[in-house]
Amino acid sequence: MYLTKAQNALVTSLAAGIFVGAALFDVFPEASARLGSTIAITWMAAGLLFWWLQKHVLRRFQKPDMPPLVASALWFHSILEGIVTGLAFGVSQTFGILVLAAMTLHLLPEFFAAVGLMRGAGSKTRTSVAVTIAGFVILYLSFGLTYVFVPQLDPTTLPALIALSGGAFLYVGCVSFWRLRGARTLVAFMIGAAIAFLTA
Repeated sequence: MYLTKAQNALVTSLAAGIFVGAALFDVFPEASARLGSTIAITWMAAGLLFWWLQKHVLRRFQKPDMPPLVASALWFHSILEGIVTGLAFGVSQTFGILVLAAMTLHLLPEFFAAVGLMRGAGSKTRTSVAVTIAGFVILYLSFGLTYVFVPQLDPTTLPALIALSGGAFLYVGCVSFWRLRGARTLVAFMIGAAIAFLTA
């Protein structure tokens, strides 16, 4: 079942609001308390810059007539999304569940975009769907492994990694909303941010 364009925009904007709210109301206060505000901002900025960079690098591999490269790029991105989602549980269980829910919401419209990307690269529909589903499986496996290892991380390393993931959340949230900005999507975005604030 396909989402309409309007439904897609609302779901994506809601998830975007949760990501931005999570970064501002959960990650930043948590990282600041452990690292200090200046260091927390530096790590978050590094996370944002890294996410921007990897998106632009991966985009170079998403070329027509090169399905294996497109699939590899999608799967690598899935690994990174799984890691930052797992790191969210380093803040708290509630925060981790909220980010996991937002990531799942974020994946609903992304599924159709990824299938379209694979088809545009020359893959058949069945192969495109299989590659996209495999990407989501990889994301959740990556999340599961990160979740298991988060408690074993060094107490001085974890806050920096959490701040890095906060930068990734800021990037994903801001870019996702900016592409769809409008009156209705702004309401969905604000609802998502409010959910993050209320659960902080």
